[in-house]
Amino acid sequence: APRAEDGEEIILEIGGIATIAEVWLNGDPIVSSTSMFASHSIDITSTVRERNELVIVCRALSDFLRERKSRPPAARWRTRVVSDSQLRWVRTTLVGRAPGFAPEPEPVGPWRAITLVRRTGLSLENVTRRVELDGSGGVVRLEARFRVLDHRQRPVSGRFFAGDHFAPIEFAEGKIEAAVRVPDARRWWPHTHGHPHLYPVRAEIELEDGSTAVFDQTPAGFRTIQFSDGFEVNGQRVFARGVVWTPPDAVALWASPRAIRERLTRLRDAGFNVVRLAGTMVYEDHVFHEICDELGLLVWQDMMFANMDYPFEDAEFHRTVRQEAEAELARLANHSSTALICGNSEIEQQAAMLGLDPSIARAPFFAQELPRMAEEACGGVPYLPSAPCGGDLPFRTRAGVANYFGVGAYLRPFEDARRAQVRFASECLAFANVPEPETIEKMAVAVRGGISPTHPAWKRAAPRDAGTGWDFEDVRDHYLKLLYSIDPAALRYSDAARYWELSRMASAEAMAEVFGEWRRAESGNNGGIVLWAADLEPGAGWGILDSCGAPKAAYWFLKRALAPRAIWTTDEGLNGVDIHVANDRAEPMDAVLRVALYRHEQRTAESERSIHVNAGETATFGVEQVLGRFMDAAWAYRFGPPGHDVIAVSMQDARGDAPFAQTFRFPAARPVERIDLGITAHAIASNDAAIEVTLTSRRLAWGVRAFAPGWIADDAYFGIEPGGSRRITLTRSHGAPMPANISITAVNAEGRVKAAIGRAG
Repeated sequence: APRAEDGEEIILEIGGIATIAEVWLNGDPIVSSTSMFASHSIDITSTVRERNELVIVCRALSDFLRERKSRPPAARWRTRVVSDSQLRWVRTTLVGRAPGFAPEPEPVGPWRAITLVRRTGLSLENVTRRVELDGSGGVVRLEARFRVLDHRQRPVSGRFFAGDHFAPIEFAEGKIEAAVRVPDARRWWPHTHGHPHLYPVRAEIELEDGSTAVFDQTPAGFRTIQFSDGFEVNGQRVFARGVVWTPPDAVALWASPRAIRERLTRLRDAGFNVVRLAGTMVYEDHVFHEICDELGLLVWQDMMFANMDYPFEDAEFHRTVRQEAEAELARLANHSSTALICGNSEIEQQAAMLGLDPSIARAPFFAQELPRMAEEACGGVPYLPSAPCGGDLPFRTRAGVANYFGVGAYLRPFEDARRAQVRFASECLAFANVPEPETIEKMAVAVRGGISPTHPAWKRAAPRDAGTGWDFEDVRDHYLKLLYSIDPAALRYSDAARYWELSRMASAEAMAEVFGEWRRAESGNNGGIVLWAADLEPGAGWGILDSCGAPKAAYWFLKRALAPRAIWTTDEGLNGVDIHVANDRAEPMDAVLRVALYRHEQRTAESERSIHVNAGETATFGVEQVLGRFMDAAWAYRFGPPGHDVIAVSMQDARGDAPFAQTFRFPAARPVERIDLGITAHAIASNDAAIEVTLTSRRLAWGVRAFAPGWIADDAYFGIEPGGSRRITLTRSHGAPMPANISITAVNAEGRVKAAIGRAG
C-alpha cells in the first residue's frame, strides 16, 4: 500500500473476527477483541508501509471459558441448546455450537470484509438520519460530524437531496445539519401490500478548491410501523408471513451480495414479507438490509442473545454489549425495512420452562437499557424484550408473542392450530423437510456406499432437541401417518425413495394447513415466522430451501398459501367446507370463483360465481353456498360412501383468463395410490432462458413436479383436476445447458413422463 499523501488518511477496517482475536500490523498490536460482532476501524496513516504484514491470531475458547467459569455472577440456569453454558461470557454466534440444530464447525477467523480505505479532502463521521412523516408529507433529517483532511478543501456550501427535493446544508463547528421536506411522500410498503417506494438520498458539499464531495446515503422510505401481537404498517394490519433467516454459507457466515439477493428474492417470490434475524445467528451487513428495503421485506431484528443467563453485571461484558448494541442499532436506523427490535430469543421462555420465576430472565438490559437505546437510534421502530413473551407464562400461545410448535414437535392434531388461539408466532412449523431427489443424489455420490434414511451422514442434518429420544424426522413421520394412513417405518424399510417422496408432501401439506387456519378472517391470528429459511448443511433440515438455496416441496405449498391474492379451504365439519379468499393488495379484486366436485375422473357437480373482495380483506364462502345445494362436501354426515373424492376450487380474473389460484381438498383420503393418470406434456423453449410447459391429466394429478437439471419451475407440487391443464415456466439457473427433455412426476402417478423440448416458431 502506498504511503499517505498530504491531506489523506488511511483507515484499516475490520468487519469482524470470530472470536477471541488479536491483530498485529508490521509487528505492532492494533486490535484485541473478545467479540465476533465487534467491528474495528484503525487509523494506520502513520504506520503503513510500502509492504505490510497483517497478522491475525484467533485463540482457542477453552482457556477463556475456563477462566470465566468461577467468575461472578454465577448462572441461574443452564441451557441444553449449547454444550458449554460458559459461552454466555462470549459474544459469538451459536452456529456451530448448538449440536441440535447447528453442529460443528464453529466459525473462526475473519468473517466479514477487511478493507483498506483511503480518505482525502473531507471525512463525514457519526452520520445519523431520521425519516419522519408529517401529514401527507415527509422529512429526511441529516446530522453528521465532519473533519477537514486538507485545508484547501474546507466546505463552503452544500445541498441535501431526497429524490428530486433538496435543502441547504448548514455547517457549524465541525457539524453539518440538513432537513429536506418531501411533499405528498409516497409510502414504503411491504411488497404483499403495496410498493416499497424509496427515495434516493445524497449530500453534495462544495469545497474551497471548487470541487464537490458527494456522499451517497441509503435510500429513504416513509412508513409507520407498530407492533401489538402483530404488525401494522402505515396504519394497516399486515398478516405476517415470516421466515427465520439463515446464512447462505454456514461456515464462512458470509455470502456475496448476489447470493444474498438471490435468496431474499426467492423468499419474496414465495410471498414471505417478514425475515427474522434470530438471536442464535449473526447480524447481517448493510447489503442484506438494503436488499430488504428494495424488495419490501420487513426485518425482525433480534439482538444476538439466546437462551442463556448472560452476565450483564460484569462491567467488561456490559461495556462490550452496549458498544455492540449502539453500533448495530445505528446501522439499522437507516433502513425502511427495520420493523422490530427484539432483545433476545427464548431467554424468558428458557427460565420459565425450567420452572423458574420468569421475572428473573427480564434483565434490566433487556427491559430498560436496550429499549432506551433502540428509541434513541431507531425512533418509531417497535421494541419487544424477548420472543416469546406475554401471557401468564412467556410460552403461552393465546396472549402476546408465542413460539408455536403444537402442530410439529408436540404432535398435536391440525385442529390445535385453531384451538391454541395463537396471536402471533415468532417461530413455528419446524419440520425436517426432505430436499429434492437431485439433492439426495448429490449426497449419495459424496457418501461412500450411498445414502439412506438411517445413514449417519443423513441423520446428521436432522434437527433434534438435545437430551430427547426423538428428532424432527420422527415428528414428520407422525404427520405422514396422520395424513396418508401409511406406516412410515414400514415404508422406509421397503421403499426409501417413496418414503422420501411422501415425507416431502407431509411436511408441506402440514405447513399450508396451519397457515390456512391462521389466515382466516375469524382466526384473530396476525401471522407466523417459519423456522427456518434454508438448511445449514445438506439433508432434511428445517429449511424450506436446501443448503444450496433450491426450493423444497414446503416452499411451493407455502408460496400458494401465502400469496397476496390467495385461495384455500378449511374443513368445518358439520358446517361443510369453507372457501377463503384473501386480497392483500391495495386495490379491490373482482374475480370468478369456481367449485368442481369429482368422483374419480367424473365431475359430479360444478358451479361458479362472481365475487368482489375489498382491498386488504379476506372473504369466506361455503362450498355448498357456491354449488347452490347440499352435497355433504366435508363428508361429515356420512349418509353412505362419499359422493366425491376431490373438491377443486379455483379463482380467475373476471375477464375469463386461466385461474391464477387453485386449491384442493380431499374429504375421504388424500390421493397417494399410484395409478395411470393419463398425463401429457408439451414443452416449448421460447428462448434460451425459458421453457414453457403445458400439462394435462385425465385423472386428478397430485404433487405434480416438472424438472430438468439446472432449471427452476415457477410452481411445483401442485394439483391438476381431472381433465384439466396447467401451464408452468422453467427458467435457467446459473448458466445450465438446455436440456433434451423435461421430466414430470406426480405423487399418485405410475412412473414419470418425459417431454421433448421443441422450439417456438
